[in-house]
Amino acid sequence: MPKAKLPKLGVDMDYDRPTEIKADFNGDGWCDYALGVPYPINSQMNVYDLSQMMVLGLANGWKPVFNGKKAYEFMDKGYAQDTWPTLRVDLTDIRLVFPAQQGGPFVLGLFAGDDAGKRDMGNGCYQYSTVYRWDDALGTFKQSDTATRDAVLKYFYSVMDKPCGAQK
Repeated sequence: MPKAKLPKLGVDMDYDRPTEIKADFNGDGWCDYALGVPYPINSQMNVYDLSQMMVLGLANGWKPVFNGKKAYEFMDKGYAQDTWPTLRVDLTDIRLVFPAQQGGPFVLGLFAGDDAGKRDMGNGCYQYSTVYRWDDALGTFKQSDTATRDAVLKYFYSVMDKPCGAQK
């Protein structure tokens, strides 16, 4: 953990009751801090952008996501929400898969916009369907390509958890 007080992020702690998440999302060796707020399923729920819910750890402090830019600046530059999620990001049900090589973990179950991060396989069983990883150049998560997603999910469901058809 950085040797600094945890920052106050833009989430309404009393109303939204977020889940605290402390993990090294970008793979730099410092613990990052995020608040998992459920995806807003109705108009009574608050909507946050990633910069209101997450900061990156440094040796003596915290660094904002989007490399310090505002979410609207990021979106105005044409970065697609489905590839680089900025708004309505739900981190409450993520799983991290750490690679053998350097770099941040793969993030499964990130709920971004219209993508729930999981697929209903029937009988009340859901499997992860998306994989993201930290993009240092842009300072946010980036959706993995199909080959990477398939490899990570294959590993996850063979080593870390069982797919729906194999659960009892």
